[in-house]
Amino acid sequence: MKFSDLQKKEFIEAGRGRQLGYAVDATVSTEDGTIEYFHVGGMEKMRLFGNAEAPVKIPLRRVMVIGKDVVLVDDAAKE
Repeated sequence: MKFSDLQKKEFIEAGRGRQLGYAVDATVSTEDGTIEYFHVGGMEKMRLFGNAEAPVKIPLRRVMVIGKDVVLVDDAAKE
């Protein structure tokens, strides 16, 4: 799967059903070329003066399922 295809899928926390956003970037291991983290954002509301929050880093180990339209992520509260 191409990263550009993954960017079209919404990341959702499975337990709470909370929308996390869309992948805007990824951290890739320099040793073996695998993805370590997805940088997810884009769901924050417009803030005063246009300041947006930084994307959230989601470790690959939290990704449960990559579906047709969404990526289900394990809840952060369990960590």
